[in-house]
Parts: sequence; C-alpha cells; structure tokens
Amino acid sequence: MRRIVLPALLALVGLLAVPALADRPAAEPSGRQTGSYSAAGLPTLKYVLYVPSAVAAKPHKKAPLLVYLHGCNQNAADAATGSRLEQLAEEKGLLVLFPEQTRPAGSTYPLTNGNGSGCWNWFLPDHQSRDKGEPASLAGMTRDMMSRFAVDDRRVWLAGVSAGADMSTILAATYPDLFAAVAPIAGCAYLTCSDVSGVAAHAAMGQRARVVPALVVQGSADMVNNAAMGATAIAQWVGTSDLADDGQRNGSVPPTPSSVTHHPAVQGTPPGDPCIGNSRLPCAGGVLGLKSYPTTVMRYDGADGRSVVEALVVHGANHAYTGGDPKGTFVDPVGPDLGHAMFDFFTAHPRR
Repeated sequence: MRRIVLPALLALVGLLAVPALADRPAAEPSGRQTGSYSAAGLPTLKYVLYVPSAVAAKPHKKAPLLVYLHGCNQNAADAATGSRLEQLAEEKGLLVLFPEQTRPAGSTYPLTNGNGSGCWNWFLPDHQSRDKGEPASLAGMTRDMMSRFAVDDRRVWLAGVSAGADMSTILAATYPDLFAAVAPIAGCAYLTCSDVSGVAAHAAMGQRARVVPALVVQGSADMVNNAAMGATAIAQWVGTSDLADDGQRNGSVPPTPSSVTHHPAVQGTPPGDPCIGNSRLPCAGGVLGLKSYPTTVMRYDGADGRSVVEALVVHGANHAYTGGDPKGTFVDPVGPDLGHAMFDFFTAHPRR
C-alpha cells in the first residue's frame, strides 16, 4: 500500500507545481522594450528595458540588472542609445532598465510630479527619502523587473549621469537593501551636494545600513558639474562607507586614497569629433586624435583591504558620458568606455 501512495503523492505534487512554472513564459522577446510603472500615490514613470538574447532565451536563469538614470534634457531612449549599454547588455548577458522622467507639456520648472526639463528632482526634499516621490517609484519599478525576470538580487546595480547621478546617490542611500553598488557620473553628494561628511546618507540608510560600493566618475573639464562638486561625491561615499561598515566614524575607510593609479591617453580613432551639436558640449579628445583620455583612479579600501569607493577622474573630459555613441546627447565618443568600466566595478563588488 505504501508503495502505491508515495508515487501518487509525488505525481500530485508535480501537477501542482506546473501552474507556478507556467506563470513565467518559456521565453521573453529580446531587444528594446517599453512600458510604464505606476503605484498609488507615486509618480508614474515610463521606461525602456533592454532584454539581451541570452536572458530572453532563458528567463528563469539568474541575471544581473543595471538601472541607468538619464540626465536633464534626455529621455530613456536617448540614454539607451548614447550610453551603448544595450550593446554591453548583449555582450555580458545583463538586463538594463532605463527609467524616464515625466516632462509635463509647457512646463520648464520643477514639479512634484515630473520636471519640464526632464531632470530628476534630486534637489527637492520630497524626492530625497525612502518610500516617497521619485525614489519610491524608481525602487518599485526595479522590484517589478525583479519579479518579472529571475534577477540575481546580489547583482542589482545602479548608475546615472548628471541629474541621474544625483538621483542614483539618493536611491543608493535610501535603498541599500535593494541596490548592490552605485556609479554616479558627474554628480555630487547626497542632499543637494551638502552631505560631504556622509553622515546624512548613512542616516538615510537607517537599520538597513551597509557599505554600498561606489564608482564615482568625474571629468576634469566638466563645465556643468565641476571637479569641486565631484569631490563632494567622493567625500560623501567615503564618509558613508566609514560609518556603514561598523557604525562608527573611526577611519575604517580612510579619507585619503589607499592607492592612486594614472593611465596615459591612448592615441587612435575616433579622431576629429569636437562634440558640437546634438546637445553635446565641446570636447577636445576627438580633435586631438585620442582614442581615450588620460585617467586617474583613486581607490579607497575598507578594513578588509577590499576597495569600497573608487574615483575615476577623466582628464580633459567635459560634461559627457565618455565612450558613448554620438547619436545620443551629452556623450563623448572618446574613451574611457564607461559601460565596461562600470561593469568591471560592479562584478567585482557583489552584495555580500
């Protein structure tokens, strides 16, 4: 009798499991997709999602997710094109989500819901905390993608440029339990550049406080987010990490770099592109025939010897995403290739 009942029970369990597996399609369409996310009481946001062929073919296989926030006067499709992150996604097998700020018609000033210039409202108190405003919408959209795909929750990454960099810092500080690491490009410190000690960002983490590894990128010739503003981002993330690792401001992450590495310029193509037109600020690299600008990498290590914050200074770069596609706005085709730089940093810093 037992020999009959046990196989029958196993068969029944198998049948009950079928509907759960069927909740997700056997395959997802690959390539660029569009959609929107809304939740009660929160701003509704559109998005562009890139699904690489490897993830589309095996949606049940765990994959990383990169959330990339555009800058002012940009949209999701523009950011997807200019950043070349869709090509990176196809190469590395990661999902890339490009949220898009709402732009109310005829409005040029910041609003509670949207922004006439397409900027994230990182400078308004209503959008600087957990569970409210744009941070809550962006976190909800991220979780929605994680429920749709088999996202590896140790590899949910966050990056942004300019206003997107500042909003990425807010998200990393207020949702450290969601994002494994962050890469603000041409941004500044939390709370509208004011939190140079990192204390406020650490307080925003609350009981979820943890070290969020940060790759801070700054162009030395940036005319919009100048080097001094970029320095506040470095100081904030170093200070926040010093507090988050053991709850004390004790220099466990020293304010001086553990190492400084200089990389010379690389000559070669693409030459002759002065970055004029198409909302691109003038840049010198193409005129000088550079393939990549010279860079300096400052590394700040924690007590265990692992890097916690890395600052990438691109010498000669203006307010632009370097290594980008000139079809996009606010990009510079001269390297370094920020997409691969971010990917290398992120993969080296999974959430522990």
